[in-house]
Amino acid sequence: MKNWNLLFRRTHLYLGMLLIPWLLVYALSTVLFNHGHYFRQFRVLDRQWLPLWEKDYALDVPTGNEGLRETAQRVLREQGWSGAFGVQRQGQRLNIIVQNFWQPKRLTYDHERKKLRAEARRSSWVEVFVRLHERTGYGQPGVLNNVWAFMVDVYCVTSLVWIGTGIYLWWKLAATRRWGFVALGGGMVSIVILLATL
Repeated sequence: MKNWNLLFRRTHLYLGMLLIPWLLVYALSTVLFNHGHYFRQFRVLDRQWLPLWEKDYALDVPTGNEGLRETAQRVLREQGWSGAFGVQRQGQRLNIIVQNFWQPKRLTYDHERKKLRAEARRSSWVEVFVRLHERTGYGQPGVLNNVWAFMVDVYCVTSLVWIGTGIYLWWKLAATRRWGFVALGGGMVSIVILLATL
């Protein structure tokens, strides 16, 4: 039993250390979401897209959504751009937004004018944390996007294991059991009340 207790303590400690950077990212970004009115002063006031270049470009845009992503991938490759991206059609225009924590970029293809325009978005540290919180990874090109998604999965699983080992260790400490029940019960009651009323 002593060996099991030691294993759980070490697991709990090391998982806690592993989680610290990810907990900080999610905690800080959540504070930014929750108190947006205060952090607005640190954001870029003019969050418009800044023009980088525009050039003549000929492209056959698919009429439906079928093949749209492959077309966008080809455009990015031809411009020497890479990374996670989203694509959508707006009438005769094709918008490709390249996701980036520091500064997202956008390629806009105007089918009527046969022009391709590149732009970058103004950014600040607040936007960086917001993008860290919102970023998803699987299904995007590039190994690092999958690494990010995998680390988020590891964070989720590790959090559950961390909770489980924490509850086990708390249960073993009889002196703190009463206050532990109070804390656990208070957390559950607060969640039930908020779920029922919001």
